[in-house]
Amino acid sequence: MGKKLSVLTTLAIGTAAYFVTKKVLVEHQDQIKEKVAQFTDEGRETALRYYNHAKDYMNEESGLQDTLNDLKQKVVDKAEKFKGEDSVGQALSSLKEATSELKKQFDKKDEVEPEEDIVIDGRSAFGEAKDAAEFEKDHPTEIFYPKEN
Repeated sequence: MGKKLSVLTTLAIGTAAYFVTKKVLVEHQDQIKEKVAQFTDEGRETALRYYNHAKDYMNEESGLQDTLNDLKQKVVDKAEKFKGEDSVGQALSSLKEATSELKKQFDKKDEVEPEEDIVIDGRSAFGEAKDAAEFEKDHPTEIFYPKEN
């Protein structure tokens, strides 16, 4: 009964809201269209205004490109300075030595005899599960707590 009442109440309220909205929209449809057109025009004007501001800034600020070039040159100069220092050279030579030692270590083939022989039986996990199920059939689990009579 409660579910039916809820469904009927929801349908009644939804229908009433639909008809009220439809009536209001029909009466004010022209005003709504004008508002949407106005917002669209204002958005276009704002976008054009920002585009023009950005274009003017890029044209007036030709020094911006010079600043970027100066920054690039500073980075290149710093990189050359670090490249020429001994510490970087030492680090690279140490890295090369360590790499060559690792290669030698991996290239060595240690032929170590296994301590135990590896025996692989033909039983899979499914076979073991099947055996466990058969064992359970033959030996059912005992219940130690009091049984219901």
